[in-house]
Amino acid sequence: MREGLDAPTLQLPAENVDEIRAFLDGQSRIALAVWVRHEQQGADGPLYDHHLVLGVDDHDWETGDMRALDDGMRVPALGLGEPTWIDLFPLSEVEALRTFGTVLWERSGEPGDDLDQLDFRYTREPVTFPAEALSAFQTLVREVAPGVVRVTARRSKLWKGEAEITDDTTLCIVWDFERGAPPGPLRLVLDAARAAGIEHNGGELRRPQDAESDETVLYEAGEAR
Repeated sequence: MREGLDAPTLQLPAENVDEIRAFLDGQSRIALAVWVRHEQQGADGPLYDHHLVLGVDDHDWETGDMRALDDGMRVPALGLGEPTWIDLFPLSEVEALRTFGTVLWERSGEPGDDLDQLDFRYTREPVTFPAEALSAFQTLVREVAPGVVRVTARRSKLWKGEAEITDDTTLCIVWDFERGAPPGPLRLVLDAARAAGIEHNGGELRRPQDAESDETVLYEAGEAR
């Protein structure tokens, strides 16, 4: 559970709460929803936003694909003109928020079989690109972003049951942050990928680490591929 949570100072509109409750009534994986405020330290003092924290059974939290659940479920948008977030945490941790948060919804009894199972999951697989595109990409990266250590590609498919929902390819750019980050290293590499014909849906910047087993290495500093 994140730190800096306390009692909310803003409340969601009543019609928005009704929408959220209707959604939660129709599903089987979330058991508790608590509305709280979050404080974090900004450059000029404390900053505040509000979070709808959703509690998932602890065993489900440990064994289920929470990223897929978070990405796949469609909780109604939070109707405030202030920064808001929706979080998933183990039910045992969310229960502790009752002492100061506003309980917007909780399940009474066991969920029925007729409810939406929210059975989202990800599958991941390597990605294959033409040799010509890889060669052009590697040349461009060396020219525009020589501080890049490695670039990998990860293809992720989001499923709900047996239905495919999305199919995305993400580029993971490893940069040695001890050397200092240049302006826009992520943008530079993504632009190079587009110019070389490496299709993707976006990227992320990482610190040095080994490539994951489900990722394809597209570029390695100091190696000609």
